[in-house]
Amino acid sequence: MSSKQQQEYEVQLELFEGPLDLLLYLVNKAEVNIVDIAVSEIVTQYLQYLDMIRDLNIDVASEYLHMAATLIRLKARELLPQQEGEELLEEDGIYNREQLIQQLLEYKKFKEAAGTLKVFESEQYGSHVRGKAEVLESTINSDDIDLGNLSIFDILSAFKRILERAKDFPAEYKHVVNVDNVKIDDKIEHILSKLSDAEEVPFEELFLGDYRKIVLVVTFMAILELVKMQQIRFRQEENFGPIFVLRQKNPPPMTEMIQQSDQTETAAPQHDEATDSSTE
Repeated sequence: MSSKQQQEYEVQLELFEGPLDLLLYLVNKAEVNIVDIAVSEIVTQYLQYLDMIRDLNIDVASEYLHMAATLIRLKARELLPQQEGEELLEEDGIYNREQLIQQLLEYKKFKEAAGTLKVFESEQYGSHVRGKAEVLESTINSDDIDLGNLSIFDILSAFKRILERAKDFPAEYKHVVNVDNVKIDDKIEHILSKLSDAEEVPFEELFLGDYRKIVLVVTFMAILELVKMQQIRFRQEENFGPIFVLRQKNPPPMTEMIQQSDQTETAAPQHDEATDSSTE
């Protein structure tokens, strides 16, 4: 894949708030109390998500990698005799499972307090509508992103299931296409077109037609870009139920958001062309 294509497919990690968010998501998904987490299971799932994020050409921030190294050391420390395990102390102060749990508990309290404050501000002062110039000048961050009642990791999990099912589709459903012709802009137009014909669309329906991995990945990139541009939102009625995609009620004009996206674009991470070609 050329550097131009890599740049086009890249989505920054702004949607992902940090490694502790991913850990909390995994704990909640397992439906266990934080104090009962099994480090060995969390390590495996955490690394699987990191691998998938890399597959999507999303730039993995260093703190995610640092947490991965911490979890691996904690897992190794639990498996080793106590004296040998003591040599695997972490510089950031996470020496054992109990201290990791304490960090997660403190972070969960912080998130809950922040959520309560946001609700209070909304009730007291109403929603703040930003002006045109402010929208153009600001960089979209996680506070601007509306995922409904979902986590970004719920969306990532749904896409992971689509990729896994696509492996079982026969060859005739995996059209031979020129990678140069797979454009995020085209997928964005396709998604918005479907949403103009229906009030909401099942998440999986946006991926119908061509099940080659590169096409599925670019479609997912387009969905993330539309989320960042505040054009779409998600709805899920029950845990692990189907996810639906909807247009935002009052989205910013697309031309302005595209200009902002162009201004904040950065270089994509380099990938091995052999790896890319093996997924086609």
